[in-house]
Amino acid sequence: MFLYQKLIDRSTMRQGFQIPVEFHNLLKAMPGGMSKHGETRSVKVLIDGVEYDAQLKNQGFDRKKYDGHADVIQIRYNEGSALVKRLREMFCSTWSYVESIKNLPENINRKFTIRIPEEQQEFLALSTTDMPNVFVADCITAAVKAEVKTDVSTMSELDFETFEPREDKNASIKQMTHLQKIRHIDRSIGDSLKRLYDYRCQMTGEKVGEPYDVFVVEAHHIIPFTESMNNDTSNIIIISPSYHRIIHKAKPVFDRPTLSFHFPNGLVEKIKVNKHLKV
Repeated sequence: MFLYQKLIDRSTMRQGFQIPVEFHNLLKAMPGGMSKHGETRSVKVLIDGVEYDAQLKNQGFDRKKYDGHADVIQIRYNEGSALVKRLREMFCSTWSYVESIKNLPENINRKFTIRIPEEQQEFLALSTTDMPNVFVADCITAAVKAEVKTDVSTMSELDFETFEPREDKNASIKQMTHLQKIRHIDRSIGDSLKRLYDYRCQMTGEKVGEPYDVFVVEAHHIIPFTESMNNDTSNIIIISPSYHRIIHKAKPVFDRPTLSFHFPNGLVEKIKVNKHLKV
């Protein structure tokens, strides 16, 4: 089950990264559950079938001092670890870029966030498994993005969102084509968001198909993936099949500050249920 897609930055290739609050419920649902407040748990991260050691850490901050503060969950590892070495190899483009910026004379002793240009951004897609404390990490590198961009250039957005590649069900992610890999991850992201919303349409709040004991919702890219190459959760909403077809037919403009769709005929419809989109 897909958990979280992390933009690769310098911290990810040195010490680890934080899992946002909106995905904690997915952590709780995995075998073994989420670590308790103040608990540090040893975990395995699989990359292309190879195991790497890491920690799942729930920071033990003072709850009396920070009353009501959500748990702070992190995947942590040492800078000299095998996992860090592998991440720097996989994301060599990002590592070279951030180190070149960090090592400029004016930045040596300066603390600041290095922003990666959008066209150079790379991602780590983290998923849970059926085994307690075991995660799978898929690396979406700049090279993968470039190849997929070429592959989808002749596809419509609806074609991509309904793309079902013919593949060997026993094949590993490593054996898949890059387009199959991205679509596999994209579908997993959508499935996890469907669980987050308990299979309700974000636009209406309705559980489509509930009277028939089935749930039918779909994942939609707010900015078309075929244009943006962005399958992050911030670019995906969960909607009913009928609303999905309306959006593709009418092509409304999405206004993020108000989380609403503005249709060409003047109609404005706001998202009714939101647990993951930020304005």
